[in-house]
Amino acid sequence: MTELHDRRLTAVRAVMAQVASETALHALNRDRLDRLKSALLELAGQPELFSESDYPSPTERQVAKTYLLAESANQGPALYLISILPLGPSPIHDHGTFAIIAGLEGYEHNTLYARSNSETGPGKATLRICDEQILGPCDALALMPQDIHHIDNQHTLPTRHLHLYGTAFEHQTGRLEFDLAAGLEKRITTPKVPVDRSRQVT
Repeated sequence: MTELHDRRLTAVRAVMAQVASETALHALNRDRLDRLKSALLELAGQPELFSESDYPSPTERQVAKTYLLAESANQGPALYLISILPLGPSPIHDHGTFAIIAGLEGYEHNTLYARSNSETGPGKATLRICDEQILGPCDALALMPQDIHHIDNQHTLPTRHLHLYGTAFEHQTGRLEFDLAAGLEKRITTPKVPVDRSRQVT
């Protein structure tokens, strides 16, 4: 094993240990989420641990590449490195679990939404833009399970970001996507994100 591998292993294990500590005994709140955000930012401050040679960017045919770095037992929290080629906006969505994104390379435009106070029934979702954030190297965004956003990196170089989720991608069956124009929401029960497990750290 190389020194770089050992440093990466130690750093990733430290983040996952803090995730376990913050989520084991208490319900998640903004304070605990902010502490996890700080831990992920500290990891993102060591970009040499996640080089292009160790975690290659996607090909034009792949568009995006999702590397699993670490995952907890029992469908619990998981940490990924995700690289995306320049692309238009994603669907508007939540994650149904907490999500923290910390930048390594490239810039990603996040638009955040809030629900209207006057919903009209199941499946309805009237949204308004409540914030916008450009997420670049050593920036981070933390989302509670029902926080809603979409991303757009159409005008940048490929992004390389760390993503920490309260539930691994394969088990995020409670996600919602939103049609802003129609004021509708739909549940996404079948995750569609291919995950590369070949470079898992721990």
